[in-house]
Amino acid sequence: MILFASPLAALKNVIATKSAASIPLPFTIASTINCSLWSVAGLLHMKDFYIYFPSMVGLLCAVVQILLKGMYGDGGSAEYDAMQEMVETHVRAA
Repeated sequence: MILFASPLAALKNVIATKSAASIPLPFTIASTINCSLWSVAGLLHMKDFYIYFPSMVGLLCAVVQILLKGMYGDGGSAEYDAMQEMVETHVRAA
């Protein structure tokens, strides 16, 4: 489950910069497909909580990532670079 939620670690940065450039789209699409299939298989065929529950949590995380990507897109790369530079400068100063 940590694997599927790891791109959400950048959630604060995505909202602050209004850019979802830090969310990898190919990984998110693959996670959505993978978790969807395992959720269905675990729930309907295997009826195994230990299969479908983590898959559904992963699916929820993937859907949130897709929504963020849809809402913010990759943003202006110049704006994202400026924000990154500001954060790095602040970290160096501290």
